[in-house]
Amino acid sequence: MIKKNTFKRNEALTFCIIFFVTLLLSRINIPFITNYGFMPDYFLALFVSFVASRFMHMNIYILFLLGLLVDLLAGELIGQYGLIFISIYFTNFILNKYFIIKSILMRNSQYLILTTLGLIILLISSLSYELNINININLFIIKWVLTYLVVLLYNQIIRNFSNET
Repeated sequence: MIKKNTFKRNEALTFCIIFFVTLLLSRINIPFITNYGFMPDYFLALFVSFVASRFMHMNIYILFLLGLLVDLLAGELIGQYGLIFISIYFTNFILNKYFIIKSILMRNSQYLILTTLGLIILLISSLSYELNINININLFIIKWVLTYLVVLLYNQIIRNFSNET
């Protein structure tokens, strides 16, 4: 009983630390990335990693509330990230229900599918409300690649934290 409680506290502490580091990364200017369109979507990468790796037990209500929190801290449209996180959650559920994901290639493909879905929903919702007027396909592809690389980085960090506990 005590070990289970300690493990849940360690998961929550790990999540909070990574969440605040992500918030910091989304607010600072990285020297090589001068345009906002090049910046990877750190929160999308974080939640793709958490949902796909099943690091914490997150249900749909927690994801929606965290999405609203991300919208308040870094988003432009209230409910945008909530919709994205719920879509990622359902897509991950469907992928895990119909496929047995064991190899690294399949896991990376799962991350790629979830990242692509999240960025497409972000793009469509931004276009619907005219939040991002200058859409360039080259910028979108660069953002997609950078976000996917951040997903892989977060996945490695989550794996290291889960092996330590």
